[in-house]
Amino acid sequence: MDNNEQISARGVAQQSGLEIFSSIINYTGQYVNWSIGDSAIGSSSPASVYTTTATNPYTDSLINNPPNVVNAWYSYYTSGSPYTAAQSPAFAASVFALYGQKTGGNPSYSGIYQKLSLVTGNDYQINIRKSDSTLTGTIIVQVYTPSEDEYTLVLDTSYTAPVIATTDAIFSTEFTAVSANDILMVSFTTDYSAGMGGIVIPEISIQEKQEYLIPVYATDRWGNAHKVLRRNLGNPRLNE
Repeated sequence: MDNNEQISARGVAQQSGLEIFSSIINYTGQYVNWSIGDSAIGSSSPASVYTTTATNPYTDSLINNPPNVVNAWYSYYTSGSPYTAAQSPAFAASVFALYGQKTGGNPSYSGIYQKLSLVTGNDYQINIRKSDSTLTGTIIVQVYTPSEDEYTLVLDTSYTAPVIATTDAIFSTEFTAVSANDILMVSFTTDYSAGMGGIVIPEISIQEKQEYLIPVYATDRWGNAHKVLRRNLGNPRLNE
């Protein structure tokens, strides 16, 4: 048997790279602190609640109330003109509540944000489960990368729909970590005008995306498993 051949006469690969692989995606871990009770917002960051009327309420909140503590929740809400005044995000009984309305001017915004502990360059999946409230509103999910006093937007996506009470309402999105301390921000806004409306979020999770490559096997008529290999059609010795 010539060791220069890529595949032996018995079909065994003698050189690497001939196997055909199948990709398997798996999501593992928990990279956002989903605490409940008074420890979730404010205990480790006393100035966690911030009010804003800035043109960009997201970055204004990050700049003026930066999330210095990793895995601690911070919050913001618009407090007046040019926005409809909202009320502060709240949580109790293991859920977050974000509020909003529009009675004139711009619709209000409220949100929560947290500095994460990630691995730069790795991919992550964000899952948000929402329930309660029948008003139509928009959930805005963003990820920012901090750099000194600046914040660069990494992810900006949203979901607009009637927010109906159901445990199956899952909003998922993915992003690649630009830094070890990217910041997750989840906001809510609505054109609802009949009083202060809200959305209840019973769960937010961030999991690392992992991809595994496994060789593809085929079974012959006798029940034996064999690796599926690539065939080099340019090598006449393999086609004899």
